Amino acid sequence: MDQFKYILLWLIAAFLIADYPLQWNVVFEIRYKYKFGGLLHVSIHALAGLFLLYPYLTHWQIWVAFGATIGLHYFIDTISKTNIYMWLLDQASHIGLVVGVAFLGRHLQPVPLPAVVAEYYFNVPFALYVIGFVAATFAGTIVIFFIKSTFRKGYGIRPIQLYEKTTGAVSRAIAVAAVILGFKLTPAFFFIAPVPDLLRLYHVVTLRGQDNNYKDVYPSDVLISFVYAAAIGVALAFV
Repeated sequence: MDQFKYILLWLIAAFLIADYPLQWNVVFEIRYKYKFGGLLHVSIHALAGLFLLYPYLTHWQIWVAFGATIGLHYFIDTISKTNIYMWLLDQASHIGLVVGVAFLGRHLQPVPLPAVVAEYYFNVPFALYVIGFVAATFAGTIVIFFIKSTFRKGYGIRPIQLYEKTTGAVSRAIAVAAVILGFKLTPAFFFIAPVPDLLRLYHVVTLRGQDNNYKDVYPSDVLISFVYAAAIGVALAFV
């Protein structure tokens, strides 16, 4: 059986998990403050990838191909990303490496997995849900950051505040889940989807300039965040 889709999807999931939820502030600071920081970052990527590639680790081809992508990942990350176009190129480069590993490993036989694990591992919709939720929640913060740094005059590149990260990720998670449930269960969930962002919008409008948590957050950021998450929710609803 062709293993391309399973290797591809789980390596994309590993990439997103390592690049976003596992790149805590301290990892980000070490990455850019010290010369060895990039090694810490790619080590996290290596561990995440090997964990999700477990069924194929008996094959030397996977070790060689994936090891090569980790080395190239390190060098790709040395290129500065100052706008959304460079960031998208960076992401495309990493995904391209993942496609290469999946292509080379497409005919490899996975080791037997416990039935309950295999049920989810070899389940394309489940893998897409994992990818979609990570892309919507944690990666969404970076998408909005680069939109702001590219198109908002005077914004520049500066750290994203923890409060903005947290509230944005939670709001997008609820939006994605509510949109999916709206399609699959009852349209009543569609009315729940925007509630967290409406609350965030209210706080941004009323507290911006007074509360430091909202210093760099604009109403348009909240609207973009909701549209981005809702679009991913719609896509996942039809998986």
